[in-house]
Amino acid sequence: MILSDEEILEAVKKGEIIIDPFSRENVGPCSVDLTLADEFVVFKEGGVIDPADPKTLGKNIHVVKTNGKPFVLKPKQFILAMTREKIGVSKNLAATLEGRSSIARLGIVVHAAGLVSPGSGMIHPKPLVLEVFSQNSSEVKLYPGMRIVQVIFHKLSKPATLGYDEHPKSTYREENVWIKPSALL
Repeated sequence: MILSDEEILEAVKKGEIIIDPFSRENVGPCSVDLTLADEFVVFKEGGVIDPADPKTLGKNIHVVKTNGKPFVLKPKQFILAMTREKIGVSKNLAATLEGRSSIARLGIVVHAAGLVSPGSGMIHPKPLVLEVFSQNSSEVKLYPGMRIVQVIFHKLSKPATLGYDEHPKSTYREENVWIKPSALL
């Protein structure tokens, strides 16, 4: 079951959903718009990333902090971005992310690995990492604070026994990292 706006607001009030900072105006009929942070991971051109050798990942990326200024996404460029909001969901909820149509109409595809598992971010709320690709033949400015993706909350029929943050093998349970090379192995 997808939560309605009223159910989302109730879950935020009860602490079952954490969105920090929370803006009531970003709540839609059955989702919440999340906004773009000002830090981006850019992949270097010409390098080789080998999933069997995590060191190659670190050698082929760099982090760009725009200090509130727009990031210019080049045609056919792939980057990682992050939400400004830190998120947490209780063990009786899961969440999915969808790119906003206004962004898609600019030729920008935003994906966020799709699923926020039950119990994610309840111990350490964290921003969500977004995979961003430009299909546009023109450069597109991405503004920190712009609404970039929407999060949809789903109620589970029963709460998860072990939440994501509680599971010892969860890749990103405590760290707030862009890419964890060991996750590729």
